[in-house]
Amino acid sequence: MNFKKSLLAFGLAAASTFAAQYEAEDATLTGTAMGTSTEASGGKYVKMNAGSLSFNVTVASAGNYTVRVHYMNNYGGSKINNLEANGASAAVTFEETEKGKFADVETVLKLNAGANKIDIAKSWGYIDVDYISVEPYEAKKFTLCNAPVTAKATPSAVKLYNFLTNNFGKKTISGIMTGNMDGYTKGDFTKHEDVQAVYKAGGKYPALVGIDLMNATGGNAESGWFQEYTEKAVDIAKSVWEKGGIPAITWHWRPGEETEFYVKGANDSYTDFDFTQAFVKGTTNWDTLSTEYKAITGDIDKVAKIFLELQDAGVAAVFRPLHESGGAWFWWSTHTGKQFAALYQLLYERLVFKNGVNNLIWDFNPQDASKISWTPGETYYDVLSVDIYNDANDHQSNASAFIDFTNKGGTNKVISLSENGPIPDVKLMYEDGAPWSWWMPWYESWSGGYVSKTANSVWQSNLADERVLTLDKMPGWASYNEASVGTQTCPTSKENAAFGADTSKANEEVKDLAMGVTYKTLGKDGANIEYQKVPNLTGAKTIAVDITNNGSGGADNGIWVGLAFVRRGEGATGWTWEMSPTTSCWINDGAKATCEFDITKYEDEDGVEHATDLDNLFSVTLMVAAVGFEGQVVFDNMIADNGKVITGFDTKTQLFTAATQSKADIAKIELVNPDGTSGIKIAPTASAGKLMIAGNNIMFNTHVAGNANVDVFSVIGQRIATLHNGPLSAGAHSFNMAGLNKGVYFVKVRGQGINATQKVIIK
Repeated sequence: MNFKKSLLAFGLAAASTFAAQYEAEDATLTGTAMGTSTEASGGKYVKMNAGSLSFNVTVASAGNYTVRVHYMNNYGGSKINNLEANGASAAVTFEETEKGKFADVETVLKLNAGANKIDIAKSWGYIDVDYISVEPYEAKKFTLCNAPVTAKATPSAVKLYNFLTNNFGKKTISGIMTGNMDGYTKGDFTKHEDVQAVYKAGGKYPALVGIDLMNATGGNAESGWFQEYTEKAVDIAKSVWEKGGIPAITWHWRPGEETEFYVKGANDSYTDFDFTQAFVKGTTNWDTLSTEYKAITGDIDKVAKIFLELQDAGVAAVFRPLHESGGAWFWWSTHTGKQFAALYQLLYERLVFKNGVNNLIWDFNPQDASKISWTPGETYYDVLSVDIYNDANDHQSNASAFIDFTNKGGTNKVISLSENGPIPDVKLMYEDGAPWSWWMPWYESWSGGYVSKTANSVWQSNLADERVLTLDKMPGWASYNEASVGTQTCPTSKENAAFGADTSKANEEVKDLAMGVTYKTLGKDGANIEYQKVPNLTGAKTIAVDITNNGSGGADNGIWVGLAFVRRGEGATGWTWEMSPTTSCWINDGAKATCEFDITKYEDEDGVEHATDLDNLFSVTLMVAAVGFEGQVVFDNMIADNGKVITGFDTKTQLFTAATQSKADIAKIELVNPDGTSGIKIAPTASAGKLMIAGNNIMFNTHVAGNANVDVFSVIGQRIATLHNGPLSAGAHSFNMAGLNKGVYFVKVRGQGINATQKVIIK
């Protein structure tokens, strides 16, 4: 028999199932919001545009209420707006809806007895609102397993997960992230400056302490400072566990020989690493002989040694890999949810089944509730978490996010606030039905200042509350006995043979190229390119294509890309133009993205929706629109979700051609390398030896002449100064750093003939 434990999430029980409805046309409209007639309740709805709506709402008693918005969003992509009442604000995501159809989204607001004002305030704006409904909030029941998804979990991991499940809904674990390690002496985590910051503010030590494996892999991992950082982080994990606390591990993954984890457009210092190049083209099976696969698995095996060191010491930890998934600022989130899930599964399976890492509680951390669809599968994680950064001294419970997660992610996982700025007030958390398993402010060190975003008085009152677990309130792992509350059988992950198969021969003879399209200055109609060798796509629902914007000059500093089919028919009237309803593929200048297009339906000229006839397609068209844009756009790997490859852009016969009406707008269409460079793929140049320091000068040699950047970064990756950006001759070079303030920096030299990093201390 499979027993499960039921928990009631704290909140106000519903006094009535009646929901009062308030029409949008009766609300007070401000800004550019405007009413319009349509087939909606009451005969009208309101176009929010860039304005706001204010509803007068009356309830019988004070408490938490579910506020449901009946809305339509046909403006392309999700839109975030704020629902506000009585000084509290909840950010709500309004997903794109089917053309002409309304949908519901809900949040929870605290209302006073009698009259209240509920505002839908513009953040992004641009939704259409039919009505809102208001009813007493009824908390959902949680059904949690008492054993982790790892079948052979160590006794310590079983204890840790059991502790989390048995306290969820009753107690919230206090936490803090650690940053700077320079002043930390091994042996006692409570002496770390970030942990001390919490103690000085609140009078108690946190029970959960975060560390980062960001320096355990990457091109600098073997350098002294980076190794020392990782060693101290591991020591903190051991010390936290020994003293009865919970280590929480994040991994800002620097892949292979790369030195960064951000992608271009997200940070001045970035990586171009593309993990999807490790797939056999058209699948999510791993090409085990590819360079990218070897880089990924090599890194996994490196961090496995760290986890096994902790495992041998009897330490368990929460592990939050590939975090903020779906947020396109890290390299692991720049493609589709399906490809991300395959990467997460590979990471789990290689750590657990190949390396024998069984001491981790796995945390799936989507960017927000809309990205829960990126799930690797419920047998791959134990905890569902989200990162939320409010303004300083904003101690709201973040109940809207908690409830959004329960609505979209289910109620069979522990839910935590894995990163935050100011701490949520414990009183509000339990009043609002948002009993986060733990919270963890980011570090105070490295000029983070996140502990200081909560006033000392709030720290003190919250850490003293019996519902907040601090280190002194932890039971101690030696004495904690999970058997006293029952260990129950739960679904566990199983090894997937696809992740161990040698599929490399499928790509053996294929050179990985791409299609570069150079556009002249575009007008208001944009430009179309087309391809007539479309395979039978029956059963497919989406098409994904990798797109890099190497051009510029558009009015909005980016391009919009659309997709359409031409269907082959009988006679002149049988040919149809079938355009994907997806309008959210926007790519900033200098950025790269994987765009995923819905190909299940289209709308005809009369606004009538039809299913796309995928087995009788004549051609597929890619449209680029941006007034004033010019330059190169690179397209690669155009693949349907049923595995059919439309084109890999690896040969001239796989290239698109300019549509007749767009020939004047396109300068050339050619085979290029995936980075946009023409010709045969060039192997990377060898790095120079070491950078040398002499006084306030950084010195180095370049092997060949070419362009190079010499940049100075802070220890947290922020660019402080650029010493050189341009051509350098082959030979010796020296640049002066006398203008920098005292402190610790990293100088990075990247370019033709050199790729090197050096820690620098300016005294």
